[in-house]
Amino acid sequence: MSNMSPAVGIDLGTTYSAVVYIDDKGQPVILNNSDGKNITPSVVAFTPEGIKFGEEAKKLQADGNENVVSFFKRRMGDLSFSLKFDGKEYDAKDLSGLLLGKLKTDAELALGQKITQAVITVPAYFDNSQRQSTVDAGKAAGLEVLQIISEPTAAAITYGVTKVDADSDKTFMVYDLGGGTFDITLLKVAKDGITVLTTNGDHELGGKDWDQKIVDFVVSKFEDEFSCDPTSDMETMNEILVQVEKAKKQLSSSTTAKISVVFERHRGSYEITREKFDELTENLLETTKNLCNQALGEYNEKNLDAKITWNQIDGVLLVGGSTRMPQVAKLVKEMCGKEPITGIKVDEVVAVGAAMKAAQLTAQKNPQLKTLLQGSKQGGRLLATKIRDVTSHSLGMIAENTDRSAYINAVILRKDKPIPSSDTRVLNYRTSAKNKDMECDVYLLQGESENPWQCSILGRYIFSGITHEKTGKAVLEITYKYDENSIVNVSGRQQSTGKQLMMRVEPIPDDMQWMYDSPKNRAGATESEHLTVLIAIDTSASMSGRPFVLAKNAAKEFMQKMDLSHCSIGIIRTPDGSNNASLLLEPSQNANKIISTIDALVDNWNGKPLFEIIYETLAQVEGQKFAIVLTDGQWSGADVASVQSQRSEQVKQARRCHSDGIQIASLGFGSINEPFLKAVANWDMIVTSPERFAESFSTIAQVLNTGER
Repeated sequence: MSNMSPAVGIDLGTTYSAVVYIDDKGQPVILNNSDGKNITPSVVAFTPEGIKFGEEAKKLQADGNENVVSFFKRRMGDLSFSLKFDGKEYDAKDLSGLLLGKLKTDAELALGQKITQAVITVPAYFDNSQRQSTVDAGKAAGLEVLQIISEPTAAAITYGVTKVDADSDKTFMVYDLGGGTFDITLLKVAKDGITVLTTNGDHELGGKDWDQKIVDFVVSKFEDEFSCDPTSDMETMNEILVQVEKAKKQLSSSTTAKISVVFERHRGSYEITREKFDELTENLLETTKNLCNQALGEYNEKNLDAKITWNQIDGVLLVGGSTRMPQVAKLVKEMCGKEPITGIKVDEVVAVGAAMKAAQLTAQKNPQLKTLLQGSKQGGRLLATKIRDVTSHSLGMIAENTDRSAYINAVILRKDKPIPSSDTRVLNYRTSAKNKDMECDVYLLQGESENPWQCSILGRYIFSGITHEKTGKAVLEITYKYDENSIVNVSGRQQSTGKQLMMRVEPIPDDMQWMYDSPKNRAGATESEHLTVLIAIDTSASMSGRPFVLAKNAAKEFMQKMDLSHCSIGIIRTPDGSNNASLLLEPSQNANKIISTIDALVDNWNGKPLFEIIYETLAQVEGQKFAIVLTDGQWSGADVASVQSQRSEQVKQARRCHSDGIQIASLGFGSINEPFLKAVANWDMIVTSPERFAESFSTIAQVLNTGER
């Protein structure tokens, strides 16, 4: 091995954990714990003799010791979770740090070397606070955390490097059902590497929930027979849990299992069949199926030109000990039409992938290790494999909806973007020459729901150092970034000065009840007029090719320059610029929906007159109303007379919009009819070119943001 101590991969599991390193031939080596086992139960016990871990702690738990804790991974990042042992408070991060310290010590004994660096895995659906807590736990254990990677991604690395033909190009799904979490990941394995396409999951669904179904069944039988509750006694309950776990494992190879319950001089013996077990847990399995279909559906919704069906998935890789249940393999075959992929040890595959990533990272800085790895077939393949992961959650901010009747999540950085990833949006902030200490606060959200209370509030980010603008309105650019660990970083600058803003993060206030109320009722809230914009893009044949691509890119850039906390954007397609326009997206403050709609623009010849749609959509909207019409000026019509008649009718409809306070900007290029475009526009008519679409949209955004023309 090289003279540098190896970095390891650690699968910090809900029920079991494992440590692996990659030798100088690119081969994974499992580092056994002090019991000589390749996996360690994720259990911690506090005893008078000191802190115990693994099998020893698990045995104490089965014996009814109350100073034992397990399944704490589910509570990572939960500020409300705290346990006291020997007069000291421990949260999930502290407990994970203790466990990681034990794993590190045992691995060092097995390896005969100090270990200082590690890649640690987490469920793909872990949010920011959970990932940050994992990094902090690693540091507390004396480890430099090289990277946090998702468990399904780690499993995919193992399979892609060791099992897939280097020249193949295949699509896989990773079905990861562990003891306490469930993840689903869709990915491609190609010659140039592994690319994650999308993820989904539930970090509160796992094998423990299957156990609980058996517990409920057995306890119910006992109560019916003896009219007393065995769960009221901790020791009895722990004994039931031990038997239930054994019974579940037994049902993976047998059709029946027996569980005995002894409580208050009563003894009950209950048989459970595999058929009954499947019946009891059917809803849990159905949840995993729904999450799989949801992941596939979300991906296809964003990638209309590259949809993936179940038939196109080359295989499903099972990860996690709970996938040994026969019902899982049966479900996968029903969904995919193929038997699940075998040949990978489900308890080790995640740790192996983490170790491979660790070897990649350390080889970048260690020429000796890089040379050694390149000297073997698998080591060379490992170094050549690029891993491209994606964000698991969208980032947004608390904003007001169109009529200020409710608070919403205005999505800024979309789910499933490559890691690392960043995005910038603007905030229009009112400035005052009298106020020298101006501050703008942003409540950062993580999640997909439009309801902010159904998302995670990551923090209250307060920006200061804002310079007064003569217009009374400053445009602040707020940048959200996911780093390599999918941990969030936030920064801000003032657009006019280019100056970085000072930022501090404050704890989330205890009272966030105002999120459920109307912004109009919030004391101290400043009222900002909402802006609603419709973007109508010509999708006719004359726009095909480069002009159409540039038009879509310009529309997306326009959205990025708008303050979605006070602006809604809708999308219209106009196949011939006349009577067949279609409203594809009602005005929305969700960047995900806006971008997905723009990306999916296709031709449709069944619609309404363009300006009729604009009027119907904006007439009843409160606040500022604006429409941007982009066309190459080629309007349909069989002859000059019919074209003139059609134009005249559209001018009438456009002027009805004008009379209702709807401002219209018309952008034309190519063979445009300038008098007509001027007639339908009451804000401006801009003659442009495909190469200047982005500039033209940017100019409009700047004026709408600052009021300066």
